[in-house]
Amino acid sequence: MGDDAGWNREDRRSCNASGQQPITGHHGRLRHDALLTLAQKAQAAAADGDIHRLEQAVSYLLDELALHILDERSALVTLAPSEERILTRGQGHLLSDVAALAEATSTGCHGQTKQCVNRVQEVLTRLYLQARDERLALHDPAA
Repeated sequence: MGDDAGWNREDRRSCNASGQQPITGHHGRLRHDALLTLAQKAQAAAADGDIHRLEQAVSYLLDELALHILDERSALVTLAPSEERILTRGQGHLLSDVAALAEATSTGCHGQTKQCVNRVQEVLTRLYLQARDERLALHDPAA
């Protein structure tokens, strides 16, 4: 993924949009706010009808979300089993949704731009809710 899509590794490691907090977690994985920013970039690309940019953004989101989920597993196992199960299930559904969106965008959303826009919005909403639930469960406002 090149800089032409609006991101680079140095930006991700240094700070978030406000320039104040790191956007990466313990192992350099993107934090919730950065994942949400990636989803918003995908949403903007979909709204613009820029299928190439949308495909790049969703592919990048899928990769980073998968790494984020792996990174977060050690924190989730410290929760009560029922809470861990709910959050893990939510992560699985979210990852599945992003993977399905990545598959749809890889075919160029042929004649289904509105459906792609709606799917990106659903992913963004689901990601926001999952991040909120994880922050609350882990008592970590910056998670």
